[in-house]
Parts: sequence; structure tokens; C-alpha cells
Amino acid sequence: MQLGLSVPKMNAVGADGEEGLVLCSAVEGVETFLQNRAGKALILADGEAFSALVGASRLPRCVTLLWDGDALAPFALPDVSCVLASGGPAVLRAARFFAAVRRLPCALFPTDASLDGAFEIRARVRLSGQEREVVLADAKVYCDLSLLQNSLAEGYARLPLARLALFESRAAGLICRRPFGGEAYERAFALLDGVRGELTAQQVVHMNARMRLLEREGAPVGEGRALMQLYASSAQPALLAQRALSACYYALLRCGVPRRYAVPDYRSRAAAAHIPYADMRIPDGETYAARALMFERVRGELLSEIMRLRAAHAAQLRAVRAFAPTRAPAPDLTKLACLPELAPDGLCAVARDFGLMENI
Repeated sequence: MQLGLSVPKMNAVGADGEEGLVLCSAVEGVETFLQNRAGKALILADGEAFSALVGASRLPRCVTLLWDGDALAPFALPDVSCVLASGGPAVLRAARFFAAVRRLPCALFPTDASLDGAFEIRARVRLSGQEREVVLADAKVYCDLSLLQNSLAEGYARLPLARLALFESRAAGLICRRPFGGEAYERAFALLDGVRGELTAQQVVHMNARMRLLEREGAPVGEGRALMQLYASSAQPALLAQRALSACYYALLRCGVPRRYAVPDYRSRAAAAHIPYADMRIPDGETYAARALMFERVRGELLSEIMRLRAAHAAQLRAVRAFAPTRAPAPDLTKLACLPELAPDGLCAVARDFGLMENI
């Protein structure tokens, strides 16, 4: 089915197509998508993923463009009637942006099992060297497991990280007395809370598709997404982010004591994170006191929950190793230092306001 702007109800991992994707080979996906479509087709792919569409690229009706990092490039080509894209999130977003502007049907062949770039309604893309937030077209997603093989370990790690985002949303909501939960939250919780062991490749792909759709509907993304970007140069950013945040949350709830007279240097922190000081969300004294009181009230139940989540770490690491043998990563915890400024609604921002993020 073609995804519309309304997200379908999803209660269980189901057959191909239920999440707006189809599990098949890239060759089969191309044949299915191009069947009964007239006119020229644009093929957009990065260097590593081009081999998946090399057969289609030889067709006289196809125009091929290798991804160079800028979403403006496809607009310089002759008119086409549809677009096919293979590669990572940036390539998928560029193709969907092009399809949205030209109002063309679009097919995606991801190489990232997290399926970032496949389902968002809006995203940031690079246009003439500058990043801009744009609207993206819906697309048909064809998942070839051979293309996703090298990313399945990270795809699995995204699931515990997404579960941690639900915990963070609840914890910050309770402490700061702001709304959390909702239908998308509950459905995400039902999907993720049982992820405590090995999954098949198909399950990893389907569950990530469902999570991206639930996030599109309003399920919390959490500060783990921002922390992943800080670990982007490492081999397994999602796994590192999950382990770092889990340790941080546990330490906060186990040992953290709000420091009433320790005021963070917000101006220096804004400069270090390269954000305007005017964008900082600094609680006043009354807000701080209310949060500190609520923190002590809910500390016990939140500590019990984070301990239960941490109890699954060993089994989850074995599941990651089933896809890609790896040593248990030791995350660089200094990456947490500027996270409160990059994710101002996160639990680390609460810890910063309590004066507990200054010595990381």
C-alpha cells in the first residue's frame, strides 16, 4: 500500500506491506514498481548502494545520478515520471524531497535497517550547501535483506534505544509535570517492552518500520537521537547512545541529589553547544523547587524501572552480536556534556538544572 499522511493502526508485526514496506529482492522491487509506469525514471543512489539498482540503470528509460550530498542535484536533470533511490537516510530524504516537489511516485531501497529517512513527514536536507527543513513525499519501501545485512546490528540497537526514549519521556514528564503518554506511546511500549533477546532479521526490519511510523504519529524520539549524532563517527552509535544514557539515568536516580545553590553556567554551555543563549530554557526558582520535590517523590519507581531495563542489557548485547560480532562498547561519557542543550526537553536537561552535569 502507499502510505498516506494518516498513520495506519498497527497491533502486531504482520505480513509484508503492513508497515508500508515490502520484503523482497531489489530486482523484484524495481520490476514491481516500474511495472505499468510510463516515461523516464530517475535512479538516485550512493556509491555503495548503486549495485542494487545497476540492472535498472541499464534500461534506456532510466536516468542515473550518484548521490553527491546535495538534494538540489536531481532538479538539473530532464523531466522524469518517477524516482527510485537506494542508500542511507540522506539519499532517501533527498529522493522523497524531489518527489514531493515534482509530485512523483517514489520507491526506496534502504541500506540502513533503522529505516531512518523512509517515513518522516518532514526532515532536514542539504540544498546548495545549506540545510533546510522540507516536506517529504510518501514512498513505497522495498527492503532487500542483503542490502540491510551490515546494518542489522545497529537496527537491533535502535529498538532498546527507542524503549529508553519512552522511559525518558515518562521520567521527565513526571518530574517536570508535563504531559506524556498517548496512543502512540502506548503502542510503542507494547512493541518494545518485550525486546530482551534475539530477533530475526525480518523482525528487526518490521519493528523499526513500525517505530518510525509511531514516531511520525507522536511517539517520543528522546535525546538518544541527538546523542547518536555525537557518536556518529563511532562504529555503533545507537548501541553507544543506549549504554551511555542508561548509565546516566541510573546514576541520576541512584545517587543524584539536586544542588540547590549550584547554578550551571548556562551561557558557557550554550557557547559550547553552538546554540544561541536566548534559546536556553532556564527554570526559575519556583520551578526548580517543584521539580526537586517531585524528583524525590518519583525517584523510587523510576529507579526500579531503569534497573529492569538495564537487566536486559546482556541479552540485548548477545542479540547484537548475533548480527555482527562485537565487543561490549565503552561509550565516551563526555559526549553527554552538551546533550542538555541539544535536547532541551530531555532528562539530561533536568539533571543539568539540578547541577549534576557539570563534571562529566
